[in-house]
Amino acid sequence: MSEQRVRFAGKALELFLILSLAMGALLAGAVALLYRADLNSFLSELKEREERALERQAAAIGDEFDVIVGDLLFLSRQNELHAYLERKDAKALRAIQDEYLTLVDVKRIYDQIRYLNADGMEKVRVNFAAGKPRVVPEGELQNKSGRYYFADTFALGRGEVFVSPLDLNVELGEVERPLKPMIRFGTPVIDCDGNKRGVVLLNYLAAGLLSRIEAQGAGARSVAMLVNSDGYWLLHPDEQKEWGFMFDDRAGLSLANAYPREWRMIRERRTGQVRTENGLITFAAVYPLLEVSGSSSGSCEPNAPSGKHLDPSEYFWVLVSRVPCEVITAHSRALMSRLLMIGAGLFLILSYGAWQLAAAVAKRRIYQDRLVKMALTDSLTGLPNRVLFFDRLGEGIAHATRFGRKLGLLYIDLDGFKGINDTLGHDAGDELLIQVGGALKKNLRKSDTVARLGGDEFAAILFEIKEPEDAQLIGEKVVATLSRPFELKAGAARIGASVGAAVFPDHESTVSDLVKRADAAMYRAKAMGKGACVMDMKGLRNNL
Repeated sequence: MSEQRVRFAGKALELFLILSLAMGALLAGAVALLYRADLNSFLSELKEREERALERQAAAIGDEFDVIVGDLLFLSRQNELHAYLERKDAKALRAIQDEYLTLVDVKRIYDQIRYLNADGMEKVRVNFAAGKPRVVPEGELQNKSGRYYFADTFALGRGEVFVSPLDLNVELGEVERPLKPMIRFGTPVIDCDGNKRGVVLLNYLAAGLLSRIEAQGAGARSVAMLVNSDGYWLLHPDEQKEWGFMFDDRAGLSLANAYPREWRMIRERRTGQVRTENGLITFAAVYPLLEVSGSSSGSCEPNAPSGKHLDPSEYFWVLVSRVPCEVITAHSRALMSRLLMIGAGLFLILSYGAWQLAAAVAKRRIYQDRLVKMALTDSLTGLPNRVLFFDRLGEGIAHATRFGRKLGLLYIDLDGFKGINDTLGHDAGDELLIQVGGALKKNLRKSDTVARLGGDEFAAILFEIKEPEDAQLIGEKVVATLSRPFELKAGAARIGASVGAAVFPDHESTVSDLVKRADAAMYRAKAMGKGACVMDMKGLRNNL
């Protein structure tokens, strides 16, 4: 016997090892497939999310430019301005000032609004400082004929718009502190005779736009950036890296220098996505001037002319997001660790007879599901029974309470059903009940619950209705549906229905009270002659 036991143990161990190797190979393959599928899904979602973020950022820029250009053109055609050009009186000048003050105060996105005459002299200037608009006195007005933005704007034609580069405001030859990102918009003022009479200039405070760009691209995994056409950061998580072209000590701080390989791809393709050793880089060029007329390279020197005139296609910014490699690597490692742990656990379970256990569990679950179905559904119609009905009603009321919504309840009692049993027999009665259940389900929404409470009594839970009248209308629809003839094997049968309606929380706030209210309404429908839906509209509770 001892030798037989040893041989049995040896063969059992041999089979166990074969099965273990087979299961190990299958699990290893499954882990590899799951790893690749999950990682690809993660990368696809990550890429799509970054692209959508850049689309939102680009839309924010376009929307803002549309608003600014609209304001600028409106001011250039302003009645008060043209009245001043004709009369040159103080009253017209004050009217222009009042208009500028109102616009600055309402919009709060303009640092300055100015009208300069054909000689470059400021005639009206409103500043926005310390949260308040202020008219600059005549004695403080300046001649700006030497500034690039005046000359470039004055050279344009009717309806054309000049847009300066996005840079920092310079006062008295020095960059203003705290830093004030600025874009200057200008358009010529042309009188009714076609003569140029000066320009209107808007100094747009770009900090708000940069904040919106940052917010639209903000993500836990990525870094949002904006660079100009030379690769200098206009927006970066580290503010010390921004505006490198404005400061001598930051001249080397640019995306072009930090990521030269990626910058070459950006310059060549303008829009795209690339994965390098620096992470997942998503970029999209934005051309704010395609809908307007011109720009220039500008000048950091107070009275120097523009470096050159720019075509709209040459004036562009690049929205950039960077997902560091560490993010992808961390996800990859966590995924592999998780899959290896799951695989090891499954291997141990399968080694001790997982197939037999799974089969036993499956049989047990099927048996349990059958018991649950028998306990919660009506054996004749297949509809939820009284137990399941009250359970769903309680859940529905809890959900409605949590999200501040309404729930309707219809209590349905068939009229004339006993006559069908008496004349056509109980089999015909059963067939009729089945058809009634089907008709109710067909005429209500899939999200609603139709239940048979017993005998010829049904109920319907109407989830998420808007007004109590909606329950009344659905109840009347049920009455109309059940009033039509039903074709049975034993012949045609005609019945009716008396329906009582109640609404949570307008009528009652608990399951039992809501059911009582609907049941009482149903009996009123019976007393009124049957074949109707009744809801006590006077009994609405004050839910304000």
